[in-house]
Amino acid sequence: MSTRKLLILTGVFLALLAFVVLWERHQPTSEEKAKSTRRLIDLDAKEVASLSIERPGQPPVALSRKDGRWILEGPKGGAADATTADGLVSDLARLDLLGETRSTFDPKEYGLDPPKAKATVKMRDDASRTVLFGDAIPGADATAAAEGGRLGSVKFAPISQLTKPYDEYRSRSLVDVSTSDVTRVTVARGPNRVVAVRSTAGGWRLEQPVNDLASGTFVDQLLADLAGVRATEFPAVSPGDLPRIGLAPPVTEVVLEKGSEVVSRLAFGAARADAAGKLFASRDGVVMVVDDRAQESVGKELSAFREGKLLPVDTWLVTRVVFESGALRAGAEKLDGAWRSAGREIEGRIADDLLDRLSRAEVRRFVPAKELASIGLATVRRKKPVPAGTVEVLLENAKEPTRVDFFVPSELEAEKLVAVQVSGRGDTLVVDSGVWDDVRSLASRLKTASAAQTPAAAAAGVEPPRR
Repeated sequence: MSTRKLLILTGVFLALLAFVVLWERHQPTSEEKAKSTRRLIDLDAKEVASLSIERPGQPPVALSRKDGRWILEGPKGGAADATTADGLVSDLARLDLLGETRSTFDPKEYGLDPPKAKATVKMRDDASRTVLFGDAIPGADATAAAEGGRLGSVKFAPISQLTKPYDEYRSRSLVDVSTSDVTRVTVARGPNRVVAVRSTAGGWRLEQPVNDLASGTFVDQLLADLAGVRATEFPAVSPGDLPRIGLAPPVTEVVLEKGSEVVSRLAFGAARADAAGKLFASRDGVVMVVDDRAQESVGKELSAFREGKLLPVDTWLVTRVVFESGALRAGAEKLDGAWRSAGREIEGRIADDLLDRLSRAEVRRFVPAKELASIGLATVRRKKPVPAGTVEVLLENAKEPTRVDFFVPSELEAEKLVAVQVSGRGDTLVVDSGVWDDVRSLASRLKTASAAQTPAAAAAGVEPPRR
């Protein structure tokens, strides 16, 4: 075969392959085509952008899908119940026909003038379909329905879903996204404001009112409590009545964000006098009555949001630890899962005990920079206090080690306390003096372990890990 013929055949093959990949595989199968002809409308539920519902004697409902979430449009709108909205769209996509459709019929005879319900579906490509639902068909488990001038008998008509009260379309949750997706939490009580942000490493940090580590346990529990709150009713409240129920201004405001998107804007007000364990709240301006399970968490002071441990690290992620205090210097580095110091492998428990003591130490109080003089750490003539000892801890994949400086000012000795400054934490921390004593003792053990090296290592002059 000539090269020219081979190239032509190759081109034909590639063209057929492209046709199959780009066009043919997206066409409905014969089974799908047969199924679509047995339905009143051919509808892809995943492509639905909005749904509007009209029914006699009740307010209309307008639902739209935005960023994967359902929203109730209009002045009385807000977050919609995703289960209800998705269920309705799915039901409209499977209106199976019993028998043939007809184009000549009397709408009044089939309860279509006026209809029991009217549903209009708009697709992402702006195409729309409107279905009218009428009376039940005698002797058949079906309902009269019309679309585009055609009348048919359909199974699974969602009449009860289409005709339920307006508030039944609302979301009864305060949080409709996974709490693991929330990246920013803002809690405001009067002039006090706390902002916690999820770091790229997965933990939480405080941005306001101080720059510090946040208690991941508390923030996660707060989100879990908010996600568990359910609205029991949506009372009609005029703007003039909002102060009476504690929502103008609110007792507490909470804003939850996912990236740059606000996913929930909450306000909590007064307790409901006629219902124990209930209080008034609002989500995105929609007033509701909710259970008070989250009230205690959102009412906590700043101290509850702050990390209460001195150095909350996962010890198994530490790759290096170095201690220095006067003449005492010790260090160890983890290589291939084993701790080594001064060129030889040491008992891992020695380094782990030092790290564990640091990670378990409880903070007794926080001292901001403006109050350092009260504990004897004020800068005098541009000279900063010299720490009694320093520990540096390097975590796996971290660019810089975390530095922990211990200070033993006389102002704290009577209380058996010491001051600690940790890189990445805004305020100076005060802990029991026993923490400093234990850290020094454990560092001495680490020094002893590194000194007990083999003659070969000693002859080689291997030094402990340096900062």
